[in-house]
Amino acid sequence: MKKKTKFVVEPFDDIRIIGINTAMIDYQLAWNINKVAKMNLAKYKDISSDDEHFFSFYLYDAGENSNTFNLVALSNQDTKWVAFSPQTDYLLIIRNYIKETDFQSLLNKIKAIPKVVHAYVVDLGKNKKIDTILEDIELHVYKLLFSLFHRWLFVLLLLLL
Repeated sequence: MKKKTKFVVEPFDDIRIIGINTAMIDYQLAWNINKVAKMNLAKYKDISSDDEHFFSFYLYDAGENSNTFNLVALSNQDTKWVAFSPQTDYLLIIRNYIKETDFQSLLNKIKAIPKVVHAYVVDLGKNKKIDTILEDIELHVYKLLFSLFHRWLFVLLLLLL
């Protein structure tokens, strides 16, 4: 009998996630992260997994061959998107490779922000809820980029006319 080799692909390679527990409003947390980490998280259209409940969404792209950061709220005034243990109000998602020393430095800076109760590394292997959230976020980012591209194309066409 032939031996079959299974090839398993991790769907979300090079992603690190920091879970954040705080009573801060989304823009306050984004401002504080921007300040301590020298980022520029910007508010974009809220994200929704069911077209009924919307959650705050921030994005910072450090440029080509660098990291992309998403700050996503896990609750709004009406409902929770998903419940984590320990209690988690926001996820800071870091895409692309980040050196361990830089990641730990960022985590420590977030922990030091006043009113941040707890910040921790989300274990992607142990937390089964995270895959669905990451898929929703990926789709949301693609929609945002598609929308921005269409606006840019429209402006370019107007300029050419």
